[in-house]
Amino acid sequence: MDRKQLILKLRETFDIRELVCEHVFNAFGEKAWQFFDQQALESLLILRTQVHKKAMTINTWKDGGPLTQRGLRCNICQICKDKTIANELYMSAHANGAAFDYDVAGQTSEESRQQVIQCAYMFTNRIRLEGKVTWVHFDVYDDPNSIQKVSIF
Repeated sequence: MDRKQLILKLRETFDIRELVCEHVFNAFGEKAWQFFDQQALESLLILRTQVHKKAMTINTWKDGGPLTQRGLRCNICQICKDKTIANELYMSAHANGAAFDYDVAGQTSEESRQQVIQCAYMFTNRIRLEGKVTWVHFDVYDDPNSIQKVSIF
């Protein structure tokens, strides 16, 4: 699927404000789609429409909620800012448009991760899942040590 079609499909289930921090939306609005990695967007669409088939919560800031940095994070988001102030390197996939954190309605994070693992064959690229957290983190950073389609780090 070409990028334009992919974004049109994603817009059916996600508002861009759910996927980016408020800083990025205020600066770029709908043009913020340009900052996402193609494989991350493809994987997000598969997760939403084929794997979970339920509502996924990423950022909630647009509705006054507390979740602000679970999609694309910019350099002035607190997590990135704190690392910079501490002179620590920060190479998160979130800052590169290649990761999302989410919750699935009616499921624990572990149930959601297991569902992703069972549906690994649906993905066109490798994805990584973060284990032992109370949300689901996925990114499309390619771990050269893993030969599995879905790996947990």
